[in-house]
This record gives sequence, C-alpha cells and structure tokens, in this order.
Amino acid sequence: MEDYGKQILSSLPLQILLFFNTWYSLLWFTLNFALYVFKAYSYHFPYAAFEWELVMLFLMAFIENTRIFLASRGNKTEQIPPLVWSIALSIPMIVGYVYFLTMQTYVLRIDVITNTIALCFVSLELLFSIFTSLSFYRGFTG
Repeated sequence: MEDYGKQILSSLPLQILLFFNTWYSLLWFTLNFALYVFKAYSYHFPYAAFEWELVMLFLMAFIENTRIFLASRGNKTEQIPPLVWSIALSIPMIVGYVYFLTMQTYVLRIDVITNTIALCFVSLELLFSIFTSLSFYRGFTG
C-alpha cells in the first residue's frame, strides 16, 4: 500500500504515438515490400542492390518493432533503461528512413510520403522518450 498517492510519470502522448506507430510500421513494411516487388519487375536494379535493399528493409522492420516494444515497456513500467535503448535504436531508424527517402536505387513518390511520415513518428517518439526518461529520473531522484 505504499504506492498509494504516488504520481504517475508515464507519458500518455508517447504511448499514443507508439500505438499508432505500431500499426504504421506494419503498413510501411507491407507497402515497401510490395513496392520492391513492383520495382523488381518494372526497373533494372544494379548488381546486388535489390538484395541489399531488401535485407535492409527486413532489418529495419526488426529494429523498429524492437524499438517500439522497448519504448512502450519503459513508458508503462516507468523504467529508464528500456527508454534509453529505444532512444539508441532511434538513431539507426532515422538513418534507415533517410536512406529509403533519398538514397535507395529507385525513389518513387509513395516512398517519399511513407518515409516522411515514418521519420515524423520516430522523431516525435525520440523527443517524447527523452523528456519522459528525464521525468522518470527527476521523479526517482527527488
């Protein structure tokens, strides 16, 4: 009963962003996979570029799901280490989305739109994760 009256430090806006980003990342992966099938049949890829970008797509999907899980877990349990790991995983995700936005072999307009939305999600979640972890730190230290 000692937790009675304890202030809740979890961030509702962060959790809302994570919820919607979970569904958007599934949509992003599915759409990008379908786009790669379309691009494979419509365009000529340089040697090994198609395979490299497809591997990167799967790697980004894995990292994004891990990042969202850690951020959600850290936010719900008010723990700093999972939030710090999600902050660290945000950096390669931002780099990956920028790559798919500007430097992949064939960038279509739909790529620009989907990757810009994904960058907005990750950037906002990064900011909210930093502020939430600072809130947890201040709440635990005094």
